[in-house]
Amino acid sequence: MSQASRVFICFSSKDEAIARRVVDFLEAEGLKCWLSSRDVPPGQNYQETIVAALEKAPAVVFLFSESSSTSGEIRKELSLAGSFNAPVFPLRLSAVTPTGALRYELATRQWIDMFPDPEQTLRTLAAAVATVLNVPRAHRNSAAAEKASTKSSAATRPPILVASSQEFEAIRVLLARHIGPIAKVFVQKAAAEANTLNELCEKLALNVDSPSERAAFLQAARARLAIK
Repeated sequence: MSQASRVFICFSSKDEAIARRVVDFLEAEGLKCWLSSRDVPPGQNYQETIVAALEKAPAVVFLFSESSSTSGEIRKELSLAGSFNAPVFPLRLSAVTPTGALRYELATRQWIDMFPDPEQTLRTLAAAVATVLNVPRAHRNSAAAEKASTKSSAATRPPILVASSQEFEAIRVLLARHIGPIAKVFVQKAAAEANTLNELCEKLALNVDSPSERAAFLQAARARLAIK
């Protein structure tokens, strides 16, 4: 897949943290993505760049949430995707039912629920997109192998928080208040990569968009892990 034809990620700005994680997963599977908050060049007209990216996109992944369901800009992007005949893959982040114009847009599309198992959901999404775009399995395997090799050093030690521990569950619950069910995936990833509990908390805080909520999360997480 060329840089000019990347999977377009349609999302609300309030869901940017989750959108970036979805992009990380898809790109690790060899599916290059286009994310407005990352890929609009400095000085370029925002709306025009989005339209151009949609026109070239071979597929659209739509992050369906309470925030995106009420966004007029999201409806415009989905309408444009339809006019360009780009297949749309709705990824439902929480138990929200489409209404109004969005209900019409999604009437003939089967969405994928991000819950209750976000990691399995992302694998299903990647496979579905790859099938529609005819991305060779060898290409995806190569990308996955490259991703695994970059984490080889982290894999030689146990995660800083064990998934079955009370501390892990407490931090997952804290983060889920801000980003929903996908929190478990983020905590597992950060626990495998972080060298200290404080680093773990800081990594997870990056997934919280609001500065005030991010600060509150950090304070609560550090207190729960008894970090001074």
